[in-house]
Amino acid sequence: FAPFIAGIGSMRYRKFATYNVFGAVVWVAVFLVLGYFFGNLRFVQQNFVLVILAIITISLMPVLIEFLREKHKR
Repeated sequence: FAPFIAGIGSMRYRKFATYNVFGAVVWVAVFLVLGYFFGNLRFVQQNFVLVILAIITISLMPVLIEFLREKHKR
């Protein structure tokens, strides 16, 4: 999405690349820090399997909802 908008807005490549790299570094840093603190919670350490199952379930919910919507339309 961002490259198309940058192209439409005539953003120079150097500026786009700078923002892109900066955004990637910030994204990775934020999730590394959050992962570190989340992983150190006692509940997460004691119930890691449940946490993984919750992440998988939440990730699959949009697919399931869309499937049910399409099935309901027919």
